[in-house]
Order: sequence, then structure tokens, then C-alpha cells
Amino acid sequence: MNIFKIESTPLLKKMTSKNWLFLVCCILISGASMGQQPGYLELIGNVQQDGKGLEGAEIKVMKGSENADNLLTSAQGKFIFNLDLGHSYTIVFSKNGSITKSVLVDTKVPEQYNSQIFSFKFKIDLFKAPEGQEPPKEAAPPVTKLAYSDVYEDFDYDPEYSKSRKAEMEVVKQKMAIEVAKQDAVKKAALEKARQDSLAEARKVQLAQEKARQDSLAEAKKIQQALEKVRQDSLAREREKQRLEALARAEAEKLVQDSLARDKEKQRAEAAMIAAREKSKQDSLVAVEKAKLAAEAAEKARLKASQDSLARVLDKQRQDSLALAKEKERIAKLAFEKAQQDSIETAREKARIAEIARKEREKITADSLAAEKEKARLAELARQAREKAVADSLAVEKEKARQSELARLAREKAVKDSLAAEEEKARQVALAAAQEKAKQEELDRITREKARQEELAKAREKFRQDSLAEAKEKARKLEFEREARIQAQKDSIDKVKRQQEEEASRIAAEMKRKQEEEAERKRQEEIEAKKKALAGSQQTTPKKPAADISAYKFDFDKQFIAEGITQDTITESNRVILRSIVKSKAVQATYLRVTYSYGGVFYFKNSQSITENTYNQEMDAHRKTLLK
Repeated sequence: MNIFKIESTPLLKKMTSKNWLFLVCCILISGASMGQQPGYLELIGNVQQDGKGLEGAEIKVMKGSENADNLLTSAQGKFIFNLDLGHSYTIVFSKNGSITKSVLVDTKVPEQYNSQIFSFKFKIDLFKAPEGQEPPKEAAPPVTKLAYSDVYEDFDYDPEYSKSRKAEMEVVKQKMAIEVAKQDAVKKAALEKARQDSLAEARKVQLAQEKARQDSLAEAKKIQQALEKVRQDSLAREREKQRLEALARAEAEKLVQDSLARDKEKQRAEAAMIAAREKSKQDSLVAVEKAKLAAEAAEKARLKASQDSLARVLDKQRQDSLALAKEKERIAKLAFEKAQQDSIETAREKARIAEIARKEREKITADSLAAEKEKARLAELARQAREKAVADSLAVEKEKARQSELARLAREKAVKDSLAAEEEKARQVALAAAQEKAKQEELDRITREKARQEELAKAREKFRQDSLAEAKEKARKLEFEREARIQAQKDSIDKVKRQQEEEASRIAAEMKRKQEEEAERKRQEEIEAKKKALAGSQQTTPKKPAADISAYKFDFDKQFIAEGITQDTITESNRVILRSIVKSKAVQATYLRVTYSYGGVFYFKNSQSITENTYNQEMDAHRKTLLK
């Protein structure tokens, strides 16, 4: 690998802002004084790493033991600076993570060249160094030495020293590359392990989230089952209530049927009595008149007693029916209110049932009143028939006795009916009290059950809300951690990918660099051959460019030439001179580019040495001005 490389700059190249600034400075300097000025060595080049320009590399210029200058490489690793002639310099190139290299530069030149401006272009490669290791001792000495060559009358590097240092640095580079590759492999393994750990952690988070989801679903299922059980219990209680109401309706229906049966039996007895009276009328008309007064008195007394007893029974039955209706209506109202508090749907159903019960009670009451009215009507017909029988015929004593017996039986029957009614009333009151007690107990039980269910529901809802809140918070934390791990994993993958891409680019650049180095090696070998041929020739004293170029300066005062740029080529045995004559209202100058057969190139303006950059910049400016 060649550390330094001499390069020819094309005649025409695009000027940058730095070139323009440099041109202006050169014009000002050249305009300020046309006399002799101290010469200098201009170093131009770039710092590379893996075939790419290394931006931000540090360059320290040591003048003996004194720090003369510090600068950084610009984009693509480019740099340019000047060294005064007649001194020894050490140029140190460094960059974090790279092997530091140094170059020795001796700027001493023959006295006649002290005003000459020299330019040397080269590049230097700072290869990577392993982290945490001291640089090897082999890398400490300068990689090359640059000094003035009497053979080439220009600056050149020491070939023997550079060749030996090249071999040593190649060994160092291979060792460092192996160590860097090992560290890269360790880093890649660590990155892969971090990626695998991140994937495993993400899997754990996913499993935890799935478990939390399953637990949430199970809890929701339990709550749904509990709600379904509550609904089934409510339906069971509603069915039981409907069954009790059906029993109550059946009991009321039985009471109505029993009342109707008693009324029919009473009508049958009265019909039999009417038939008997008709028969007694046919048996004896004579006894009627005789017993008329006694019968009337007895009948009046019996009728009064019967009417009083019937009025009491009717009044008692009406009071009992009204009380029963009121009690049932009160119970239905309580049930309706309770059902309304439980739920709207249940309230509607209970209201419907209560309405049916009310209509049933109203029907029973209406039927009972109708039966009582029918009984009263029949009693009135019976009374009228009896009065008619008494008026139509006179019953005999036997009829009187029979009538008395019938009256006694009727009174006993009335007493029995009254007792039965009293017993029925007491039974109804006891049944109503028992039903009221049972309903009150049921209401209390339902109230307690509802309170217990409400407390249970509140506890379950609180537990569910707390569980959901805890699960959500846990899921949020897990999601945040998962996103952080995924981002870290993504960053790690992106970094690995970038490193792989950089590694591929580095390998490609390394291959290209090796190809260029091989081509450069062949070119250097050709230059070395030319140097040896020139060294062995009879020319012991090279011509001095500054002494033999003045003849080519154009004399504008004695010679005529048209405005513009006029170029001609002068070929000699060991060099080729390109002369450019520039004439305008503002400028009259002669530019020379002298190319020697050994490869050295020099530039002059009006017989004064200038740098390649100055030559190119001024010629480019003249072309733009004069060749518009």
C-alpha cells in the first residue's frame, strides 16, 4: 500500500468557494508586491478510512517541538495547508477509534529556490483500531518521510523508508483488522442476544396480556352467570307469587260456588214450601179464615225475624266482601309498588296481574251483590206468595203447626246459616291474616334478598372495576414496556442492518482500493524505472526551471498580440511547456505549465513560480472573462 501518491490536477476543473477565496487571496498578495516573496510548500490531500473520506480527522502540525497549527479535515476528508520552507515538521493524523499516523516533512530546499512555491498532493489511510487496546508499538514511527529531491527538483518521499514502513503497517493493519472483526463479532452476538431477549420478553408480555384477557373473560362469565342466577331466582319468585294468587282466585271461586249452592238450596226449600202451602190450600179452605189472625201474627213475627236475620247476614256478607276486597286491593297495591321498585318489566307484569285480580274481585263482588239481590227478590216473592196464601186460604191447625215447625226449622236454619257465615267470616279473616302474614314475610324476605343481592352486586361490581382497573394499568405498563422493547429491538435491528451495509460498503471499497493500489503500484514501478534511467544518464546537473523559463515570457511592449487567450506548446528533450498569453484591458500576463519527463509539473506567471491551484483558478477566471 502506497501511503503517498503524486497526482496531476486536470487543466480545467470546477472551482469551489474555497478555491475562489484562495484565488482572491493570491491575487491580492500578488498585486501587493511583484517582488520576490518567501516560498512555501502547499500540502493538499485527504484522509481516508475503508476507502471513504474521513471527515473531522484531526491534523496537528508540529514545527520541531512547537505546535504550529491544528486543523480538521472537511467533507470527504479533504485538507490543505502551507509549510514554510527551511524547517522540519511532523504532521500527526488522528481520529477516535483509529490508529494514529505521522509524517516527517523536511522543507529545506536549495537557496535559489527559497522563493519557489511547491505543491504536493497525497492521501493517508487511518484504519480502525480495536476498542480498549493500546496502539501497537509498530504504528508509532512516521509512516513516511517527505523532503526535497535534487533529482526531481521537487518534493518526494523516501522510497526505501516508505517501502519498509508499508510492510510493517500492513502487518499492523491485518492484526488490527482481526481484533476489530473479533470485537464486531462480539457486538453482533450481543446484539443478537439482545434481539432474542427482546423477542422472548415480547413473547412473555404477549402471554401475560393473553392471560389477563382470559382472566377478564372468565370474570365476566362469572358475573354473567351470577346475573343469570339472580334472574332465574326472580322468575321463580314471580312464578310462586302467581301460584299463590291462582290459589287465592281458586279459593274465591270456591266461595262463590258455595254461596251459589246455598242460594239454590234455599230456593229449592222455598219452592217446596210454596208447593206445600198450595197443597194445604187445597186440603183445607175452612181453616184458613180461622187461623188467619194467628197466622198473620205468627207470619209477621217470623217475617220480621227472617228479615232481620237476612239483613244482618247480607250486611255482614257485604262488609266481609268489602273488607276482603279492600284487603286484596291493599295487598295487590303493595305487591304492585314492590314490583315497581324491583324493575320496570316486573312492575308491568305485576300491574297486569293485579288488574286481573282486581277485575276478578270486582266480578266476585258484582256476582255476590247480584246473588244477594236475587236472594232478596226471591225472598220478596216468597213473602208475597205467603201473604197471598194466607189471604187466599185459612190454614188448619195442622198447617199452623206445620207452619210453626217450618218457621222453627227456618229459624234454626237461619241460625245455622248465621253461625256458618260467622265461621266462614272467621275462617276468611284467619286466612286473610295468614296470607297477609305470609305476604309480609315474603316481602321482608324479598327486601332482605334484594338488599343482599344489591350488596353482592356492588361488591362484585367494585371487585370487577378494581380488577379491570388493575388489569388495564398492568396492560398499560406491559404495553409501554413492550413498545419500549420493540423500539429498542427495532433500533438494534436497524443498527445491525446499518453495520452490515457499512461492512458491505467497506468490503467493496477495500476491493476497489486494492485494485487502485495495484494500479498505483505498477505506475510507481514505471516511475521508479524512469528515475533510475534518469539517475544513470550523463545529466549530472539538472536544469533550473526558474533560470530557463524567462525566455518564454511574452514582451507586450515590443510585440503585438490580439486580445484574448493565445496558447502554444513548446517541446524540448526533457520537458513540454504549455504557454498561455492573456491580454485584455485589465490583464497582460504569460502563464507557463512545465511538465518534465520524470513526471514533475511546475507552474509560472510572468516567470514567477505559482501553485497549481493558483494557475487553474486564474486561467479559469480569464477564460470566463475573455471567452464569453
